[in-house]
Amino acid sequence: MQRKIIGQCNFSDFKHLEHLASVIRSGEQVDLTNLTRRQQVAVQVMRHFQLCGTPTKVLFKLREVLVWEMPDKGLAFEYKLLSLGDRETADILKHMAPRRVKNGRS
Repeated sequence: MQRKIIGQCNFSDFKHLEHLASVIRSGEQVDLTNLTRRQQVAVQVMRHFQLCGTPTKVLFKLREVLVWEMPDKGLAFEYKLLSLGDRETADILKHMAPRRVKNGRS
């Protein structure tokens, strides 16, 4: 089985959902049924950033994010930067790793 893209989102999706960042951080349940598929993927990416302890402001330096399903059913994120020369953001993304989660919370 090969990996496949299961979702993508972009800068505008993050801007439209900026107000949800604090709700997601608080751990409250969020009804995603009224969001488009791209916006749902953007929320998933926002949650990943929060699990990694990465500031939300880094999201606004991304042009696009592709979400891949790997052969082991895990997810991988591919980030495309707004500015290709932004080495600081590239380094942050390169070293992101989720913190251990206990009982469904970080």
